[in-house]
Amino acid sequence: MKKDENGIQVYTRSVDGYSYKAIRSVVHLEETRLSSVVSLIRNSKDCPGWSDSCVSATIIEWVSELENYVHTITDLPWPVQDRDLVSHVIWQQDPETLVVTMQGNATRGKLEENEGVVRLTEAQINWELTALENSVVKVVLEAHINPASLLPSWITNMLLVDSPYSSMEGLRERVKLKSYQEVELAYIHEI
Repeated sequence: MKKDENGIQVYTRSVDGYSYKAIRSVVHLEETRLSSVVSLIRNSKDCPGWSDSCVSATIIEWVSELENYVHTITDLPWPVQDRDLVSHVIWQQDPETLVVTMQGNATRGKLEENEGVVRLTEAQINWELTALENSVVKVVLEAHINPASLLPSWITNMLLVDSPYSSMEGLRERVKLKSYQEVELAYIHEI
């Protein structure tokens, strides 16, 4: 555990064969539903409103209601170049436990690279949403991302601890908006 504040925990761990660490962040959202959280995470246009350092996120291809390709641009502090990522995203809900998962994996060949931005080609981003009693949703975000170059330790720390923490804070506040609280998703079953 690297940080445990305001009901948000951030963990890091080494991964065999890689010099960069994986992160796991956890928050419990009160007075909300699975559909609300899924709707917020899926709303690519709202990414800058809650996800730390997100400049933009655009869906570049819909495969189905639960599968798409997303292009995300992340702002990093000068002098480090900004990063972008094209992810293949798949959503699922376990019919028995009702746990919702999202798997996003870096992919190539879907979008030309932008000049002045470093394309991330090795990334796994997983969300797990579990509905608990009393309208609480446990949100777990796990990510393992190759930063595509050596970064100063203060930036690595920001990306591994501060950024996931800030994103969970933003998620917790943003999901309270009426537009998310009132959403109904036909493909998400609530407890």
